[in-house]
Amino acid sequence: MDPKDLKYYHRHELDAKDLLHKFFSPKSDKLLLEESTAIPMKYLYKEFASGRIKGDSLIEFGCGPCIHHLLAICEFVKEITSLEFNDVSISELEKWLNNHEESFDWSHASKLMIDLEGKSGGWQEKEELLRGKIKQILKCDITKDNITDPVVLPKADVIISLWGLDILSTTKDEYVRNLRKISSLLKPGGRLILVSSTNVTFYMAGGHKYGILTYDEEFLKTTLKNEEFVIETYEAYDRKADYDVVDHEKVIYITALKQK
Repeated sequence: MDPKDLKYYHRHELDAKDLLHKFFSPKSDKLLLEESTAIPMKYLYKEFASGRIKGDSLIEFGCGPCIHHLLAICEFVKEITSLEFNDVSISELEKWLNNHEESFDWSHASKLMIDLEGKSGGWQEKEELLRGKIKQILKCDITKDNITDPVVLPKADVIISLWGLDILSTTKDEYVRNLRKISSLLKPGGRLILVSSTNVTFYMAGGHKYGILTYDEEFLKTTLKNEEFVIETYEAYDRKADYDVVDHEKVIYITALKQK
């Protein structure tokens, strides 16, 4: 596929509502929804509920106008900073944060979270809890050394990236540079949690193809090791069906410790 034919998340406009409905809503393909929403939530909840991941502050690194992954961990942290690179995604997140009537309905994810916790109700309270934990949404520039410039963030205990590094990197060298920028925001001894896709070339939104970095599992493991991360948990799931909106091979879940 010619890269000139692709759009990129941080450079072009995005139909955020279409992206949400294609990948993250009950209208999505059932198996795709499980991959994009249910399994990441289950993985994150399991990791935090284990008690191994500790700390008060969490940075969420640009994965689009999504909050389902934050529902899974909001019980375990005191404050969340969301870093975003696309104006439309920021607008969608702010609509949900402010209970705007046009905001995307995440109740299916909130109800799943309640089920994971073994509760019988209270999904609205779960959403309100998350709203109270999100302290700021920052527009960022991935090309800068300090991506949050002029804001200087204190280092976080945990950083989560759901496909954020993948969609913001156009080459493997760029991926390594962007990982270093993320790592600079993480405390030594902190955790980096990645949800990534291997051997993927595009995803669809609003009738357009968007570029996403293609790499294999070995690249991911080697890059983390070279950047002085120790992988603590690693799970890989094969794609369950052929989708016309994305062409990934596997979805990878990683929790990695930043060495002191």
